[in-house]
Amino acid sequence: MLAFVLRRLGMTLVAVWGALSAVFLVLHTSGDPALMMAPVGADEEQIAALSHALGYDRPIAEQYVAFFGDVLRGDFPDSLTFQQSALHVVWERLPATLTLAATALALACLGAAAAGLWAGGAGGRGGARREWPMWLVFLAQSVPGFYIGVLLVWIFGVELRWLPTSGAAGPAALILPAVTLACGVTPPLARVFRNSLRGELARPYTRTGTALGMSRARVLRHAAHGSMLPVVTVLGLEAGALLGGTVIVESVFSWPGVGQLVITALQNEDYPLVLADLTFLITAFVLVNLIVDLLYGLLDPRVRHSSGRS
Repeated sequence: MLAFVLRRLGMTLVAVWGALSAVFLVLHTSGDPALMMAPVGADEEQIAALSHALGYDRPIAEQYVAFFGDVLRGDFPDSLTFQQSALHVVWERLPATLTLAATALALACLGAAAAGLWAGGAGGRGGARREWPMWLVFLAQSVPGFYIGVLLVWIFGVELRWLPTSGAAGPAALILPAVTLACGVTPPLARVFRNSLRGELARPYTRTGTALGMSRARVLRHAAHGSMLPVVTVLGLEAGALLGGTVIVESVFSWPGVGQLVITALQNEDYPLVLADLTFLITAFVLVNLIVDLLYGLLDPRVRHSSGRS
């Protein structure tokens, strides 16, 4: 198990290095950062002085090394918008994003479990009566997330006036953005869980349990446990994608999280804040996938052994 963990940690470090290198190159090839950060009307001397003060006039290789040094130390330049450490601004917004993502993931798991059990619990029998929950989740998957968000705002915020449509003032404000995010995560989870559950119900051990007089609920419980490996994989991928998906949803609902901060930084051409925000999102996504890999190896020893042979 130790060798498996070390291999996965090494792969994670390589993935983070590659992703952050791509961010560095994209931002530096999109234009002079000092030119983007300089105030409106600044002359060439002021831009050159700013570039020198921030080290952007140094060779690209030196900037690259300095960038990774800053990442390892967590020492990013001050945000031009907030006039404080860019990383500190990201940390301040992090709890709101984690709350939103965790709530959306919980709702998605509940919805996927209900739809998957109803559609897959009959082992492929039951026809349309068993499949209608999956039709609903497929419909949700076919609609863009921002459109679902706007539709929910119009129905529950404007017409019915049941829920707040912006901000984070209380638990009620969390419902609409969390449901919007969950609509994008539920379909793949439900589909994988349904198919995996059907496969488990077709295995000899479940048929044997039924023949021995085990209750249907107990058989389903054992089959659902055996269906978790592919679900855990998809869950980890979707959990990482949620961090990126919050950019659009937080903008629609004015949720004060890391996602909305990216939009603010881009609109204000706040280069240090963009860099800190993207660094955090990329690192978080890769770490989530690392956790999923470790859980997968913990749940299924065959994964550890096959990884060792490769």
